[in-house]
Amino acid sequence: MNQYVTRVSVWFYSEGASPSQVMGKLMDLGFKPVRGAYDFVYEHRTDNMTEANLGSAILEISNALHKTLVGFKVLYNLDTHLSNGEDDYVPLEDIDAELEETRKEIEMIENEEKE
Repeated sequence: MNQYVTRVSVWFYSEGASPSQVMGKLMDLGFKPVRGAYDFVYEHRTDNMTEANLGSAILEISNALHKTLVGFKVLYNLDTHLSNGEDDYVPLEDIDAELEETRKEIEMIENEEKE
């Protein structure tokens, strides 16, 4: 299965839109916030994508991203590549789940110490 991903880095400007505004807009487009070298990732849904289809998909998502961020005074960088299943990013929902588990463990330890 050839699944491509488009990764996005965003550079904010203090006179521009807030990070939460930008994040909301990107998530509306289907980008997922991630931890890693990039800030967001878009997973192209088409399996076994041809080079012609990939070019169209990149152009479509790039145009949508540009149209969405007009006036926000942010800079961004796109990188599309074939996903190998071991990408250099971790989806934030995975991080949130890990944090919740860690919070529970800390709470248990604190409760044991109080006893």
